[in-house]
Amino acid sequence: MPQRPVQPVQPEGMELLFFYRCPHCGHQVALLSPMQPAMAQCDACGKTFPIVPVDARSIQYVRLMLANGKAAVDSDFL
Repeated sequence: MPQRPVQPVQPEGMELLFFYRCPHCGHQVALLSPMQPAMAQCDACGKTFPIVPVDARSIQYVRLMLANGKAAVDSDFL
């Protein structure tokens, strides 16, 4: 029996990625919406450094405006 092709899947959610430059080696470290002060570890040199958190209300606003990723879908594919 032939299988039907799999239809493209729409996003169910989203995350915002923030980049922090390591003060030790200059490498960009990617973190998912860090909303609390924390220590980050550089994936290049392995050293840790403190980060400034992002504003939770700003993250909520972007998620709301993009319907948690659903409104960002390319309309040519709907």
